[in-house]
Amino acid sequence: MTSIYFSDATLKSFSDATLKSFSAATKGGKSTIKIEIETADRYQMASILNQLDEIEAEQKAAKTPRKTPSKKTEAPLLALPAPLKQISFHGDDHD
Repeated sequence: MTSIYFSDATLKSFSDATLKSFSAATKGGKSTIKIEIETADRYQMASILNQLDEIEAEQKAAKTPRKTPSKKTEAPLLALPAPLKQISFHGDDHD
């Protein structure tokens, strides 16, 4: 499971990033937390966005159902050559 952890140690690497605001809401039994982080450094912003992108990719991979092998035993496909062309031969009588 992926987690986000902010402490003094992690904030030192994001020295220009500050917590701008946060809020929480519950709807239909699910809670949503919104966090706004402000930074003037575009490289720092890119780093934070990359980390969030990695978290999202891990969560999507965990939700994707894995393909279970089929119980049917499929016969292997045989590779056959293409059929010969049917060209009719009428002999050497070309008048």
